[in-house]
Amino acid sequence: MAQEYNQQEQTGSGKVLSMDGKALRGTRIADQERSDQVLSLYDVQDQLVVAQAAVDTKENEIVVAPQVLEQVEIAGKVVTGDALHTQRAISAMIVERGGHYIWPDKTNQPRLHEDIERLFAPDNPKPGFGKITPDFQTVIKVKYAHGRIEKRTIQTSLMLNDYQDWPGLEQVYRLERKFDWIRQGKVFKSSCEIEYGITNLPSVVASPSQVLLFRRSHWGVETGLHYRRDVTFCEDSTRMSIGPAGRILATVHNLVIGLIKRAGHHNAAKARRYYDGHIPEAFGLLLTVKCPS
Repeated sequence: MAQEYNQQEQTGSGKVLSMDGKALRGTRIADQERSDQVLSLYDVQDQLVVAQAAVDTKENEIVVAPQVLEQVEIAGKVVTGDALHTQRAISAMIVERGGHYIWPDKTNQPRLHEDIERLFAPDNPKPGFGKITPDFQTVIKVKYAHGRIEKRTIQTSLMLNDYQDWPGLEQVYRLERKFDWIRQGKVFKSSCEIEYGITNLPSVVASPSQVLLFRRSHWGVETGLHYRRDVTFCEDSTRMSIGPAGRILATVHNLVIGLIKRAGHHNAAKARRYYDGHIPEAFGLLLTVKCPS
């Protein structure tokens, strides 16, 4: 099956490019192994899909990721993704092209995960052995939002740089997220999760606060793109099961989201209602689209 590419612009003006896949549930048909899938590279600041590719039914996002990254200029950008993209080949490609990565690390890279977990574990030296002085830098961020207290504690270290042979590795981190839900002035539910990760951002240019900010920016692809396509444009509930119709619809939605953002709208649902009643202005937005040379 030929690989399909869809591209809106060479690159956005934002610093963070979030790479994330999405299943097009409206394309699922009976006896089919899975829905069509696309992998998008999303400029979080501009709220714009800068590159997208279809994921073949016999492939996964790891295979398609290099092809998506090749479509854009990533020098000076920070590429984020989920743990699936914590791969040596993808990391090496980003480094070679002058970009940066921030990957969470889970059990898909067991040795790396074990080394980072052991590094940040409490130090309990054996009798007669001295304690190793760590180089940890720690930042704590606390805020109240959506009826809960959110506390994020991030620690970074350079101590594995020479030990690990991961392409371009500059820092590893431990991120602890604690959430306390408040009701009538009391905590009625709590949760805590720990994430380990890696980046090739040097500590001299990316403090723990900046690493945390870049990592949190990754989730902009969920709220700014996937949620809007599913809820505002009802993508998953639209039956598009003939040929590449679902992938074409996804591209159209990417374009529309980018156009309404460029027009100054921050609420996609409100913008859609507005242009429903102002068709000439909607067509006017299309005139602002520049075709790639």
